[in-house]
Amino acid sequence: MLSRRPIWTPALKLIGVIALAIGLQSTVGLGLGGALVIWVLWCHRPRFLKLLRRLRLLILVLFGVTLLMTPGAALWPAWGLYPTAEGVHLASVQLIRLLGMLAAVTMLLDSTDQRALAAGTLALLQPLAGRAQWPERLVARLLLVFDYLESAPPPRNLQDVLALAGMDASGLSPVLDRVQTIELSDATLTQNDLLIGGALLALSLWALTTGSAL
Repeated sequence: MLSRRPIWTPALKLIGVIALAIGLQSTVGLGLGGALVIWVLWCHRPRFLKLLRRLRLLILVLFGVTLLMTPGAALWPAWGLYPTAEGVHLASVQLIRLLGMLAAVTMLLDSTDQRALAAGTLALLQPLAGRAQWPERLVARLLLVFDYLESAPPPRNLQDVLALAGMDASGLSPVLDRVQTIELSDATLTQNDLLIGGALLALSLWALTTGSAL
């Protein structure tokens, strides 16, 4: 028997993440983002906490800057201290958005391997490229970088760190320039991808236009 193709293809999952990023700018999206964080903590806790630990400094800095640098009515005017009421509200909103996106990425990474992500990326880029070949080259190099990062030893000095960051290509060039044939399944957009993905994007845009959050 022929196996049925899953509804949530890699391309559709990526569209869903894009739709969520748009929807999080609305009040309805903020509620969805909060619910998604709770769901991920219940079902995907290890990876979510791992990603959260890696990004904790960035999240804390963004939260602190928004909290302390937003003008408005000070919560403790007698002391002449920040934060302001507006700062607390805006910082809380931004924190929910960041955690909501982190939850979406967690679900994406937990349910999709690297080659499936590359196939989904290729499926989304091909209609934009027309007859150009840059999507294939971009996805191929992305996969090779993934393979290099998995096999490379931990960085021991600044040069190793720069190589991993892509600032020094000397360590990456032997991997990226070697000739390989890479086959990706599910690298095309299906009718379900277009219909469901279009509906998700339409819903996110509708939520954005009907109730925008700060």
